[in-house]
Amino acid sequence: MTINFKIDEDDFVTHQLYIASKSDRIKKTRQRNRWLLSIVYILLGLFFISIESYSSSFLFMVLGMLRPLYYPFFEKRRYVKHYKSLFKENFVNKSDSIVTLEFDNDFIFVKEGKSESKVHTSEIMEINEILTMIFIKLKGGQSLLLPKNKIENIESLKTRLQELAVFLKINYSIDEKWAWK
Repeated sequence: MTINFKIDEDDFVTHQLYIASKSDRIKKTRQRNRWLLSIVYILLGLFFISIESYSSSFLFMVLGMLRPLYYPFFEKRRYVKHYKSLFKENFVNKSDSIVTLEFDNDFIFVKEGKSESKVHTSEIMEINEILTMIFIKLKGGQSLLLPKNKIENIESLKTRLQELAVFLKINYSIDEKWAWK
């Protein structure tokens, strides 16, 4: 089976956000960042009470209590902005090239622009499907990104990948409700 498509900025950003949402380290960092500055604001508010500066105390206490509510919105945008700038810095020249993938039971042949590579299917760790994309995670941390809306025979591709996952005895997960939060 052979498929052709283009990878754009949104595909790259979606992939990076998906990886970030599944990373335990990033989850812990996001939780810590959500609460740490709030606690500092509340402690500053208590400090200002001790020196009888009640207006400053009120301001810091309110900021400390409201921050966990509005912080996720700003953090979500910050991650998107970061990954977009990463794409522009490192991959903008590749966004115009057509990617061709050819699937076999033993190999995946990848052609992008003037580059060609051959990936042994034993290098596949898992296959993840979300509403808009399919990610084939390889050993070594790389992934093949397959944007569903840019592939003509997506149902036959999904069937082929599920068969490949069974053949390789790897996980094929479907999470169509996934969204970056």
